[in-house]
Amino acid sequence: MEDKRIIKTKKNIKATLIDMLSEMPFEKVSVADLCRRGEISRITFYTHYEDKYALVAEMYNDYLKEAYDIYHNLQEANNEKHDSVAEYMNLLKCVLDMFYNNINFFAHTSAEENPYLFTNFYNYVLKSVEEYIFRHPGLEPKYSPKQTAAFLCNGLFGVINTCVHEGMKEREVREVTEDIYAIMLDSKLFSKK
Repeated sequence: MEDKRIIKTKKNIKATLIDMLSEMPFEKVSVADLCRRGEISRITFYTHYEDKYALVAEMYNDYLKEAYDIYHNLQEANNEKHDSVAEYMNLLKCVLDMFYNNINFFAHTSAEENPYLFTNFYNYVLKSVEEYIFRHPGLEPKYSPKQTAAFLCNGLFGVINTCVHEGMKEREVREVTEDIYAIMLDSKLFSKK
């Protein structure tokens, strides 16, 4: 486990990056500006991260770990029989929880605003969804896991981002995405075992 001072320093660096994203695209954020704004030295930054890309990679890993923890808690709480459809609905809920728990960051991950953040996060999610499909054969994709994962990622995050940018409240976004997801799971995209 990391020292409390290290945790506090990293938390400050991440929060500073998120603040800066509300003012400028990620591509324009420099380590020097990040350090100045976060009131840390460059030595401190480079002690923890190779560059700003390594910082973002750690943030994505943190967010995905959070999503996995939420998912496993949901599975334990409401899917004792390991129903495949319930598993996918829990997966959706954990993605939405992760998004809203970290909305200050995810509000800046659109392809238009920050192409690097969008593409990089998409790749993290794509890999996670592919791994999930391979580990959970309850619903066999009609198409390859990569194609199915790409559809789920692009469609899901596209709907979430569109709803948020349209000004919908969290409850409404959850209703829309759960409805679309339920329809998709009931379609011929998956063959039920």
